[in-house]
Amino acid sequence: MTLSSLLHLIERLELTCCSTWNPAVACSTRLGPFGIIHSTTQVLCSFSRKVSTPLHCYNQFCIQAESAATESSSMDPKTTRDGSIKAATLLGVHVPPTLPLLESGLEMRNRDEVASRILAMHVAAAVAYGFDRRRAISWLDRESASDSLSGPERNFLFNAAADPNRFRLQIEGMWALAWAMSIVNELNFGKDCDSNFVLLLPNLKDGESGAAFRNRMKSRPVDDVISACDLAYCLHWAIRESELTGRQLAGNLKGYVIIERRRALEWLLHKGAWEGVSLDT
Repeated sequence: MTLSSLLHLIERLELTCCSTWNPAVACSTRLGPFGIIHSTTQVLCSFSRKVSTPLHCYNQFCIQAESAATESSSMDPKTTRDGSIKAATLLGVHVPPTLPLLESGLEMRNRDEVASRILAMHVAAAVAYGFDRRRAISWLDRESASDSLSGPERNFLFNAAADPNRFRLQIEGMWALAWAMSIVNELNFGKDCDSNFVLLLPNLKDGESGAAFRNRMKSRPVDDVISACDLAYCLHWAIRESELTGRQLAGNLKGYVIIERRRALEWLLHKGAWEGVSLDT
């Protein structure tokens, strides 16, 4: 990287961390070593393919995932669960085989709907970190994404009637959706989202359009997303069980990371409003 490129990147980091949401607070990069069973049953360190590239090289993050957003799952729910149980076991987490299975025939929402949802969450997170509300709302209107705000997000943006911390935590859900759309390369439930995630999103301070962000999106195979959602469900169950029994959960799992990512993946695979997503365990 040239000196001028490095200075430009540092300047962009300073601007985004000060004027939009601050990823250093909500998305630290502490690593949790564990394995996840991919939908192909291959043991991986995460739902990812390793790419050696600077974090801001967007095109390198776009893994080849040619399936359409409306593709139905071809994987048997029991096979999916077997993979989740194996992955949880590698984490030292016991998952009973009697937990309800995800329903069969799940489909993903279309790419445009997911893009608008990510942008709406991006704006809510930015305001939660101090970005000007009027500028945020105006930008979202220009992007025709205001209808993608959840009810709590709308109240927060227009009435400042909510705890901003909940919208900071939602960044983990944004990361899961970005992974499902091949914007980011990894979905590792053992660590927070990358601290440079904000650089992959439109720069609100500069009024950058979301068009390029939308164009980079490519849906991953639906079976991969279902496998991730099923594992998130199993890990969420383990977190709840730990809370009820008082036993310490193994590994480096954080409740908010698992829950926010599960919420996003469940929304992606089901109909209904964001705030209506069921997180039963």
